[in-house]
Amino acid sequence: MVRSKAEQLIDNWLYHKGIVHAYERRVPIEEEVYCDFFIPIGQKVWIEYWGSDEAGYLRRKEIKKKFYAEHKKNLIELTDKDVANLDDIMPIKLRKYLPPTFSFD
Repeated sequence: MVRSKAEQLIDNWLYHKGIVHAYERRVPIEEEVYCDFFIPIGQKVWIEYWGSDEAGYLRRKEIKKKFYAEHKKNLIELTDKDVANLDDIMPIKLRKYLPPTFSFD
């Protein structure tokens, strides 16, 4: 179960590409922060889908981005535009983090 249609599309894309992942996983830092998706293979990757432009959401987004940067976590950020083009966007964003032998075919 995911919280939005966009997250369902991301989850399905990862699944169909054979990419092991977890949904709403706690980021291993002192603060209690959860990512939308976590990929444990290669150079571990945290994926955040930013799906709102509301003021409170934007503040939380900036706080989360700061946590990822301060703790040197590999973050992939996705927007609605990215979700509409996952087959083009995700291989580009993921390639540097996955093992060199990984194929998106």
